[in-house]
Amino acid sequence: MNALVNDALAYRREVARVSIEPGEFHTVGYGEKIVLVGRLMLADRTGEISKFGLFGELEKKDVIILERIEGNGVSIPVYLTRTPENIRTINTTIHYGDIVMIEGTKLRVDNNPVFLGKKIELLSKAVGDVYDTNVDFHKKTNWHTQRHLQLIRDPEKLLHFRRCALVIRTIRQFLHQKGYEETPITLLLKNFEGGLADPFVTHVVESDNDMFLRVTSELFLWKLMIAGFSKVFEIGKSFRNQGATADMLPQFTILELYQAYADRKKMEDLVRDMIREILVQLYGSATLPITGGVIDCSDEWPAYDFRGEIQKYTGLVYKEDGPIELLANMTMRMGIPLPAVVNKYTIATALYTYVMSKITGPAFLRNLPAAQSPLYKLNDDMSTVDETLLVINGMLVADIVNPERDPGIVRQRMKEQLNYRKGTQLNVINEDILSAMKFGLPPSRGIGMGIERLLMLLLNTEDIRDVELFPVF
Repeated sequence: MNALVNDALAYRREVARVSIEPGEFHTVGYGEKIVLVGRLMLADRTGEISKFGLFGELEKKDVIILERIEGNGVSIPVYLTRTPENIRTINTTIHYGDIVMIEGTKLRVDNNPVFLGKKIELLSKAVGDVYDTNVDFHKKTNWHTQRHLQLIRDPEKLLHFRRCALVIRTIRQFLHQKGYEETPITLLLKNFEGGLADPFVTHVVESDNDMFLRVTSELFLWKLMIAGFSKVFEIGKSFRNQGATADMLPQFTILELYQAYADRKKMEDLVRDMIREILVQLYGSATLPITGGVIDCSDEWPAYDFRGEIQKYTGLVYKEDGPIELLANMTMRMGIPLPAVVNKYTIATALYTYVMSKITGPAFLRNLPAAQSPLYKLNDDMSTVDETLLVINGMLVADIVNPERDPGIVRQRMKEQLNYRKGTQLNVINEDILSAMKFGLPPSRGIGMGIERLLMLLLNTEDIRDVELFPVF
């Protein structure tokens, strides 16, 4: 044991410059000498069965069995040439779980790739057991707090989160190619932004003042449109002090973008082409696997009108200026339970959520209820706004909006929405954005897309925590 500790204290911490880059191993020819780096793991993946360190034979050569090396996108059986030096190293210094560098050769055995090492070197010592039986991954809470250990043990789960990373990378590359500029935007605000979402409040010690974590970056993007940007986006965190559910967390990642002088069709085409590109990168075609089948996203995407759908389900015309009893009657005709708090906002939300759930998609649901969108341009019916939802498999994927550009109208509609949150200290109008709008917001359209919800859809998961690496809720 002392020898192991003493040798571990002297291990090298850096990866040698001759080591290969991630992914290059797959392009190396058989019989070629290379240097492989990664973590030594057991083929059994549970720690219950191990041949690690035993003697064996590979292509008539005496070898030491190392089982597998994993990392940098590589997972491959590994053997080490049986020499006195290597035997001593395995007996005294190296154990499964360690990160090592091995000089050797890529071979083909029984038509499968294996790696035969000539020399092994310790790069980083795992002083904890990666197969620690005290960590029970049957408990979901351990998935979150010990996610790094879960990923070490389960290469399939690691691949899952690599796919999540691929989606985000594809979005960025797609938008960059379309000429969009990416801008980082502050998370902390001196004043609450307004709206119906409750914010997280934090305290600044130096100034002895409270500040707010942002609810959205959308209003900042409006300011950038006013300032002269024409195509801009951000992928960042937003925060809403609400309960955690299987498809919604209080903190989430959101793509928000705006383009000046774009019409609705242009933005619908943009989000359609982006989703198709992501699917091609993930699955090789614009086809989305779902439970029980697939959704073909390569054909034309139909569009539905919210008022038309309501009339189809109820025989009634959606009008927000009528008595609240008429709107409540619509929910009853559609078999929707009345919200706990009945007002135009809650009924509007219940109605469009129900309509959305009936759309397999991919499809666009246009012209949403005005009560739940005070920032967007009213349609001529004065009951709906120029806002479109992209719906796939009954799930909201993206929100396409046309902002109202008259600060006087926005102020009035903000006042109307304040009725839905009476009795709170956050019953405020966003004077900051109204002041900025006085300088002229150009005709613009925007897209909002929740990244975690998108990942749930694309990777066919039922819990949003399964696409969040280290959820705290």
